[in-house]
Amino acid sequence: MGLFEIFKPAYKSQNPEVRLEAVMAAADQNLLAELAANDPSPRVRKAAVLKVTDQQLLYNIALDGKEIDARIAAVEQIESQEKLAEIIKIRKNFQLMGACFSKITDKNILQKIAYDTEYNMSARRLAIEQFADEAYLDAFEEKSSSNKESKSKEEIDAIINKYGGAELVHALGKFRGSKSAMQALGEVLKRGGSAAHSAVEQLAKGLLHANPEIEQEAAKQLAAVKDADLITQLVRMIQNKELHDKILGILKQIDHDDAREIVNKYS
Repeated sequence: MGLFEIFKPAYKSQNPEVRLEAVMAAADQNLLAELAANDPSPRVRKAAVLKVTDQQLLYNIALDGKEIDARIAAVEQIESQEKLAEIIKIRKNFQLMGACFSKITDKNILQKIAYDTEYNMSARRLAIEQFADEAYLDAFEEKSSSNKESKSKEEIDAIINKYGGAELVHALGKFRGSKSAMQALGEVLKRGGSAAHSAVEQLAKGLLHANPEIEQEAAKQLAAVKDADLITQLVRMIQNKELHDKILGILKQIDHDDAREIVNKYS
């Protein structure tokens, strides 16, 4: 190691592990934003963007970060739906637009995007599609709030049958930033069938959401799983490093031999 390397700040080290340690110790929002936007290591970028809390800096990363992973991670933490709409207008990357749309639930903003010619055609089509998907969510919220529980269950079953389970789960999955969507996916989960497996996948993605309320709601819905096949699906997910601890915590809450077996294995 040369003399220059010894006196170089840790976040400028050629070793990504050293830079990662620097990120974990850093509190300077501007420095973290710089590393999130420009560091060559995906691990360093991810660690840095997760520590950025300044909304303007997150917006800047989403717009101008060098790598799409950091830009999408920044979008996940942006609170303003108006800012997300601005990102859609300025940047045409399809993945980025999709991440922004997954967090936009304000119908007025969706309507503006759909009919504003300053947005590109792909964005306008996505906004129109989102209108249709919003109808699914509205239907679930209306029926699940019924005071008559048995009637509510029948009406929710009717919604699932009307729209088709797979299509419904796909639509609800676009609203993973919505607590109502997590609850709606939980209703699909309770009713089993092939759509329930897709609902497990979408709820598992909700476990990784930056908003702790969304994460908690997703965990709550998954902890209600009773079907052996769905529990097996959860058990397979424990191999995912990001989901390991979260899934293990959920399995601890499930009263089923398969769940207890995997919990004992990792205890």
